[in-house]
Amino acid sequence: MARVDDPFHYLDRAFEYYMTGRFAALNNLLVAPNLFHHAVEMLAKFQLLRRLPDDRLAEQVKRLKRNGHDLRTLWSAFKAAVGRSSLDRFDAVVADLNRWQDLRYGGYPMGIPTTMSFMRRRGPHATWSAEPQDVYVLVLEDIDALFTAMVTAASINSTFLGERHRLKPDMREWYAKDNIHPMAEVFRDDPQTRN
Repeated sequence: MARVDDPFHYLDRAFEYYMTGRFAALNNLLVAPNLFHHAVEMLAKFQLLRRLPDDRLAEQVKRLKRNGHDLRTLWSAFKAAVGRSSLDRFDAVVADLNRWQDLRYGGYPMGIPTTMSFMRRRGPHATWSAEPQDVYVLVLEDIDALFTAMVTAASINSTFLGERHRLKPDMREWYAKDNIHPMAEVFRDDPQTRN
């Protein structure tokens, strides 16, 4: 078991949040956006911690914890750490995902009708009312593309990621379902994982 200040603790949680978020989104569970929010947050934190010397890890973990869960700040730091301006195309996806964090407590925003919808692919979506609303849309295709791009930008070997988790065939199926951005070789067909 990894220590909490071990960067691989963050990588493991990121992958678990992502996989659980996919399952939740495919089953229209309203916790999906929060799970994806945590996946992106933890993957960004992994990248920000992974190259630090051991004697600086504990302090940096405390600093990241004090800064909270704001994806805007973490996303900027992640992009700077990996040096990939090509990730700018995901700025709107991250901003949208960050908005969902406020909904986890319910009753937000006060006095404004809220519409939440999940979509597997980006496309038009309708609201149920003509009055002004606060609209939240989660597009699974965008999240898959974002997570895959982050793993690639951080130079994380996807086979290593899959092997580290030894997920059962059912989870591999949930990963592949409606995923047009799968990471190559993330789950090899390994007889040891068929339990």
